[in-house]
Amino acid sequence: MFLEILDYSHVPGHAVLHRGRHRHGARATVSGRRVNLLLWCRSSVFRELRKYQKDFSSWCGECQREKIERQQNSIAATKEELLKREGKPAP
Repeated sequence: MFLEILDYSHVPGHAVLHRGRHRHGARATVSGRRVNLLLWCRSSVFRELRKYQKDFSSWCGECQREKIERQQNSIAATKEELLKREGKPAP
């Protein structure tokens, strides 16, 4: 399991945007006040643009898990292809 914690110091007048499918939460307000504005936006065009998504695996546990899984699958496929070329059965 990957632990993903991002502490962010809010700046008045700035917004925080995130993909809703990622886990998120808020800590208790210890001074001042907080106002939340939630917008749920759906866009099939945006979902189709996923191939242009940048790599967030340095801080996103789910992105890191997906990246490792892709790497492992690529290594396994390469290994299998090399074994085929050598005439050895794949494990």
